[in-house]
Amino acid sequence: MERKKFISAILLALPTFSFADRLFYSDKAVSASSANKKGFIVRSDESRYNGKLTKSKNAFLHCKISSADTNENLFIQSSTPKVFEHKGGPPPHIHGNEDEIIYIVSGEFIVHIEGKDFTVKTGDTAFIPRGTLHTVINPIENNPGTLITLFHPAPKKVEDFFSYISEHGDVPKDIVPDGW
Repeated sequence: MERKKFISAILLALPTFSFADRLFYSDKAVSASSANKKGFIVRSDESRYNGKLTKSKNAFLHCKISSADTNENLFIQSSTPKVFEHKGGPPPHIHGNEDEIIYIVSGEFIVHIEGKDFTVKTGDTAFIPRGTLHTVINPIENNPGTLITLFHPAPKKVEDFFSYISEHGDVPKDIVPDGW
C-alpha cells in the first residue's frame, strides 16, 4: 500500500514539475502567465477537452488535464471501460516529441517497449521517453482495468488526436501529431 501512495504522490506532483521552469522567472512573468488560470475539479465521468468540461456517456477516454490548461506542457487522460472492450491495442509506434507515462490504476496490461513485453499491474508505472517504440496491449476481453496516461510536452494536436478517439472510437488519419 505504501508504494501505491508513493506513485500517487508522484503523479499528483507531475503538474507542478511541468510548471517548474516558470518559477525561475520574475514575479511579473509568473503572475502574467497565470493571471487567468484557476483551479478546477474534473469528476470521474467528465472530460476537460480544450480546457472546457464535457460529459459523454460513450467516451472511450477522459481528458483530465487539457493541454490548454498547461500552455501545452502536459496532457493527462484516463481510460474508460469502453476502450478495453476488446483484446489488443494500437500498433507499436513512436512519439517523436513527447514523453509518455502510463500509470496502471487497476487491472493488468502489457506494455511493449523497444521489443520487450512487460506485464504491468495495479500500481505499476511505465515511462516511455520520446523516440521509443512502444504500445499498450489489453490482454483480455472486457478488461475492467483503468490507465492514466500523461504526455509531456503536450501540443494541442496530441489532445485533438485523443479527443477524436474518445468520441469516435477509432484513430483519426488527418490529425496524427507530428513525429507519431
